[in-house]
Amino acid sequence: MDSENNARPRRNFKTLVIDPFKQMKFGLYVMGISVTFLAIFAYLFVDAFTDQYQHVMGIFNVVDPTLQWEIVTNDVFKMNAIRVGIFFALYIGGLFWAVFRLTHRYYGPLVSIRRFVSQMNAGDYSARCSIRKKDELLSLVSELNAMAESIEKRHEETKISETNDATEKAS
Repeated sequence: MDSENNARPRRNFKTLVIDPFKQMKFGLYVMGISVTFLAIFAYLFVDAFTDQYQHVMGIFNVVDPTLQWEIVTNDVFKMNAIRVGIFFALYIGGLFWAVFRLTHRYYGPLVSIRRFVSQMNAGDYSARCSIRKKDELLSLVSELNAMAESIEKRHEETKISETNDATEKAS
């Protein structure tokens, strides 16, 4: 196997823009579902807090109804809102990092494997698949490359055999 066969194909618009977007599509779905879940949770939490507050204010009837919102949005509430906001930002950042790492380790090799299979289907039996050393599908790629090498040898042997048969028939 020479270095030309192991070289990565040239980058084009599809490999620079389309494939990474497909890779991130899964991550965007996960993040969208998480944000939706957190938004519903936040709505239910605020709704329960508001109902509880109105219940307590109704029992004690302590506050003028026009000043109720000012009492609710005191310093403690604002500090907790800031903490929740920071936690939410950290959660989204951590989720983005985890999804990117996982999709990069699994989807990236699948793109290379798909290119390799397309080359083999097109008759390029010298094609080999190459991925990063830390990717999860490294053992599969090794087996695919061994299979490609075997197919290439058989193809070469068949071509030699056909050439010899044609030479013998011509003589």
